[in-house]
Amino acid sequence: MNPFFLLQGGLPPIPGAAAGPDWGAFLVNVVFALLWTIVAAVAFGIAIPLAMVVFNRMTPGIDEFAELRQGNVAIAIVQFGFILSVTLVVVAILLK
Repeated sequence: MNPFFLLQGGLPPIPGAAAGPDWGAFLVNVVFALLWTIVAAVAFGIAIPLAMVVFNRMTPGIDEFAELRQGNVAIAIVQFGFILSVTLVVVAILLK
Protein backbone atom coordinates (compact mmCIF):
# COMPACT_ATOMS: atom_id res chain seq x y z
CA MET A 1 0.00 0.00 0.00
CA ASN A 2 1.25 3.44 -0.91
CA PRO A 3 2.04 5.45 2.26
CA PHE A 4 0.86 8.62 0.56
CA PHE A 5 -2.60 7.32 -0.31
CA LEU A 6 -4.19 10.25 1.52
CA LEU A 7 -2.60 12.73 -0.85
CA GLN A 8 -4.35 11.10 -3.85
CA GLY A 9 -2.50 13.06 -6.46
CA GLY A 10 0.82 13.91 -5.02
CA LEU A 11 2.08 17.14 -3.64
CA PRO A 12 1.51 20.40 -5.49
CA PRO A 13 4.51 21.81 -7.33
CA ILE A 14 6.74 24.25 -5.52
CA PRO A 15 6.45 27.69 -7.14
CA GLY A 16 9.60 28.62 -9.00
CA ALA A 17 11.23 25.23 -8.43
CA ALA A 18 11.74 24.64 -12.12
CA ALA A 19 13.83 27.80 -12.44
CA GLY A 20 15.95 26.97 -9.39
CA PRO A 21 16.31 28.77 -6.12
CA ASP A 22 16.18 32.55 -6.00
CA TRP A 23 19.62 33.28 -4.54
CA GLY A 24 19.07 37.03 -4.54
CA ALA A 25 16.04 36.81 -2.26
CA PHE A 26 17.86 34.27 -0.10
CA LEU A 27 20.86 36.56 0.38
CA VAL A 28 18.62 39.54 1.18
CA ASN A 29 16.88 37.46 3.85
CA VAL A 30 20.25 36.40 5.30
CA VAL A 31 21.43 40.02 5.46
CA PHE A 32 18.22 41.12 7.18
CA ALA A 33 18.46 38.24 9.65
CA LEU A 34 22.04 39.20 10.52
CA LEU A 35 21.09 42.86 10.93
CA TRP A 36 18.18 41.98 13.24
CA THR A 37 20.49 39.74 15.24
CA ILE A 38 22.86 42.67 15.75
CA VAL A 39 19.97 44.98 16.67
CA ALA A 40 18.64 42.43 19.18
CA ALA A 41 22.09 41.89 20.71
CA VAL A 42 22.57 45.63 21.18
CA ALA A 43 19.06 46.03 22.61
CA PHE A 44 19.57 43.20 25.10
CA GLY A 45 23.07 44.44 25.93
CA ILE A 46 21.60 47.79 26.93
CA ALA A 47 18.27 46.71 28.45
CA ILE A 48 19.37 43.88 30.76
CA PRO A 49 22.17 45.71 32.64
CA LEU A 50 20.03 48.85 32.89
CA ALA A 51 17.12 46.81 34.25
CA MET A 52 19.44 45.13 36.77
CA VAL A 53 20.58 48.54 38.05
CA VAL A 54 16.93 49.64 38.40
CA PHE A 55 16.08 46.38 40.18
CA ASN A 56 19.04 46.81 42.54
CA ARG A 57 17.88 50.34 43.41
CA MET A 58 14.31 49.10 43.98
CA THR A 59 15.53 46.64 46.61
CA PRO A 60 17.61 48.65 49.07
CA GLY A 61 19.33 46.70 51.80
CA ILE A 62 19.66 43.53 49.73
CA ASP A 63 22.87 42.85 47.84
CA GLU A 64 21.59 40.41 45.23
CA PHE A 65 25.01 39.52 43.86
CA ALA A 66 26.39 38.72 47.33
CA GLU A 67 23.33 36.57 47.98
CA LEU A 68 23.83 34.78 44.68
CA ARG A 69 27.48 34.09 45.55
CA GLN A 70 26.29 32.55 48.83
CA GLY A 71 23.95 30.25 46.91
CA ASN A 72 20.60 31.84 47.77
CA VAL A 73 18.21 30.07 45.41
CA ALA A 74 15.27 32.38 46.19
CA ILE A 75 17.20 35.42 44.96
CA ALA A 76 18.27 33.46 41.88
CA ILE A 77 14.64 32.64 41.05
CA VAL A 78 13.59 36.27 41.49
CA GLN A 79 16.49 37.46 39.33
CA PHE A 80 15.61 34.89 36.67
CA GLY A 81 11.99 36.02 36.62
CA PHE A 82 12.99 39.65 36.38
CA ILE A 83 15.45 39.06 33.54
CA LEU A 84 12.88 36.91 31.73
CA SER A 85 10.24 39.63 32.02
CA VAL A 86 12.64 42.28 30.71
CA THR A 87 13.56 39.94 27.86
CA LEU A 88 9.90 39.47 26.93
CA VAL A 89 9.36 43.24 26.87
CA VAL A 90 12.40 43.79 24.63
CA VAL A 91 11.27 40.99 22.29
CA ALA A 92 7.78 42.49 22.08
CA ILE A 93 9.27 45.87 21.21
CA LEU A 94 11.58 44.41 18.57
CA LEU A 95 8.78 42.41 16.94
CA LYS A 96 6.39 45.35 16.78
